[in-house]
Amino acid sequence: MLVHAAAGGVGSAAAQLARSLGAAAVYGTVSTEAKAEYASRFGYDEVFLRDGFPDAVWKATSGRGVDLILDPIGGPTRLASFEALAPFGRVAVYGEAARHPDLHLPVLPVWKNNRALTGYNIGDLSRRDPDTLRHHARAALGLVASGAVRIDITAEYDLADAPQAQRLLEAGESTGKAVLRVGR
Repeated sequence: MLVHAAAGGVGSAAAQLARSLGAAAVYGTVSTEAKAEYASRFGYDEVFLRDGFPDAVWKATSGRGVDLILDPIGGPTRLASFEALAPFGRVAVYGEAARHPDLHLPVLPVWKNNRALTGYNIGDLSRRDPDTLRHHARAALGLVASGAVRIDITAEYDLADAPQAQRLLEAGESTGKAVLRVGR
């Protein structure tokens, strides 16, 4: 498994979730060395800088690639992700942090290399299948409650400071989980 944005709120939990579910190897990508150092605390086998990550994945997996890539980044990172997939591997999209135009994905290389693209959108799921979302949330929060997954809160903001917090998140300048205080 490979997780893009391994030092972010989801990324810092994803390696722990993967391990608790039996993943044999978990890799991550980040934008800076400082973020790589931070992400390494959460159970990643290796954390790579995002530039050139497909080659790093191939080297780490002895040329096999990974079965799953979690991608909240988009753009060129998403397209390059297909190069790091093992046969029958899939890229799971759950965000578009890079704010690039939508990809025009060539289908023949996906088909010819036995690869897949899937998505997970919590907003859509909450509207169309709230029971499934509830099940997913209970399972994940159960792992947090048991201690199998640790949520690393690295920043707290007053609700009035939400725009500032959003700007930092959008700029990719945060690590871990940022939370808003809604009461004292």
